[in-house]
Amino acid sequence: METKYAVQLLPGGGDPVDTPDDFFKLPFVMLSIAKRMSGKTCSMSQFLHILNRLKLLDRVILVSPTYENNKHYFKGLPLDTKDILEPTIDASAIIMGKLEEEAKAYAEYKEQMKIWNEIQKLLGKNKGMYAPGLKDEMLMHVEKPTHKYGGRKPVVVAFFDDCQNTMAFSPKSKVSYMTIKHRHLGMTADGAIGCSLMFACQNYTSNSGGIPKTIRGNTTILCVFKNKNMKELDIIAEECSGEVDVDTFMSVHAHATQDQDYTFLTIDLNRKKSHPSMFRKCWNQWMIVSSQQASTDQNEKTKNK
Repeated sequence: METKYAVQLLPGGGDPVDTPDDFFKLPFVMLSIAKRMSGKTCSMSQFLHILNRLKLLDRVILVSPTYENNKHYFKGLPLDTKDILEPTIDASAIIMGKLEEEAKAYAEYKEQMKIWNEIQKLLGKNKGMYAPGLKDEMLMHVEKPTHKYGGRKPVVVAFFDDCQNTMAFSPKSKVSYMTIKHRHLGMTADGAIGCSLMFACQNYTSNSGGIPKTIRGNTTILCVFKNKNMKELDIIAEECSGEVDVDTFMSVHAHATQDQDYTFLTIDLNRKKSHPSMFRKCWNQWMIVSSQQASTDQNEKTKNK
C-alpha cells in the first residue's frame, strides 16, 4: 500500500540556468536586510557584477528612487536607461511587461529561424535557383534572422533598491504576484524566460511599509547585515525556522557580522545538494556550523550578557 500511494517526482518542470558548482541557483529571490549606510546597495550591485563576470546576466531592470546618487555602483552592467524605473505602483507590472516583450522577441526569432531553415533546404536542393516549393513569403527571410542574445533565453534580474515605504510595495501593486510568478514570467513555447528578483530593504518588518510577507516567504537567498534590533532578528530567525533553527541562525549571524560593519550573513534557502552548507559569510566564505555547536555558542553568548 505504501508504494501504491507514494508521491512520485515527475520529470520536467523549470528551465534553470546553468551556474558554477559553488554558486547559487538561478532564478532566485534575494532579500537583503541592512540598516541605512550599511552597504546593502554596494553589496547587491557587486552581486550583479559577479553574475556579469560569470556571463549569467543579460539585462538588469532597476527600481530605485536613489539611482542618481548610486549610479557608480551600476557602471559596466547591462542596465539601459529605459530599464531604470521609479518605485511607482506600476513598477512590477512594467517589469512583467518587459519580460513578455523578451518572450515575444524570442518566439519570433524561433519562428523566423524555422522558415529560414526551410528556405535553406529548398535552395540547397535546387542549387540556389528558384524552387517550386519556395513560397513568396519565404523570400522575405532569405537573410538569416538575428536575435539580441544569440537565440537563447536572456538572464534577467530586477533589483528593487530602497523601495520600502514606496508605492512599489503597495498592496495594490503587483509586486507580490510577480514574486510568486518570477520563475514563470515571459512564457514561451519551450518554457519561461523567468526573472530573478533582488530586494534591498532597511527593515524586515515595520508598523507601516514592511516587506510583503509574500516576498519574505518566497525568498531563496537571504542576506542579513549587522542588526542591533534583537526583536527584528528574532522575527527573521522565527520565519527561517522551517529551514534552520533559531539558535543556529543567531550563532552564524553573530559570527558572520562580528568582524566588520559591512559583512553579512547569507542563507541559501535553495542550495545545491553539493554545497557543504546553506550559510556563507558574504558571498564567498562557507560557514559550516553544526546545530549542537550553534546552540552552545548561543548559550555562551547569553551567559556573558
